[in-house]
Amino acid sequence: MKRRAFITAFAGSAPLLSAGCLSNTSSNSSQSQACDAVEITRASVSVEPLCGGATTRTGSVEGQAGDCNTELLLEIVDEDEIIEEVTVETNKGGWSVGFGEGPEQVRTVPSQGDKRVRIRGPGEEILASEQLTVSHYLDSPNLAIWGPEFEPETVSVGEDVTVEFSIATYGAETSFTAALLVNGEAVETRNGVVDGRPDCQHASGPEYEFSYTFEEPGEHELASRITVDSSSKGGDTNSIGTVTVTQ
Repeated sequence: MKRRAFITAFAGSAPLLSAGCLSNTSSNSSQSQACDAVEITRASVSVEPLCGGATTRTGSVEGQAGDCNTELLLEIVDEDEIIEEVTVETNKGGWSVGFGEGPEQVRTVPSQGDKRVRIRGPGEEILASEQLTVSHYLDSPNLAIWGPEFEPETVSVGEDVTVEFSIATYGAETSFTAALLVNGEAVETRNGVVDGRPDCQHASGPEYEFSYTFEEPGEHELASRITVDSSSKGGDTNSIGTVTVTQ
């Protein structure tokens, strides 16, 4: 009799458990529908070099939440592998997650190549997915002129002036053209190649020496220039100084 009474009590409680499950399912479904309007409106990061081999990054992943008012999950995906997850707080409005060092920021330093960002809902469903635009300093060349100098500052007609400068690099490996400019016109050019890495204390690129003979007296402006055909960031022009040419 005691055993039969126990079975009856358990069976009687079953509808209550079932009702509780139905209630939770309904709540999750309602929340999932409210989060259908979640979208990603911005996903970009810029990775720049620091001395000592470190890098810094700026950028953010931003979006709209619609009527969604719950905690979501931002995933950073690299070739289908999740490399970081960050909690996203929504409050029926916009949301934003920055790239930084804080606990609610993306701490990963994205490498080159294809990356994506995804937002998962409370039921782990993917609500939004977009490509992450990564502007990495090793993706494009960025060169600079280092330590330009010349001598002497005053010469006579027919005498030479010697100009020297080096090349510093902060981006990708590339070939380039170095030029000496006199009064804005290139009078001599040289070709060169630099490795892809950041220079911090000195220029690791080649050093150039130009020699130019002035045939006209007066004041003449000297400048150095480097150009890289494949990159708008690859060029740099520096004024060196003025040469006085006497008779």
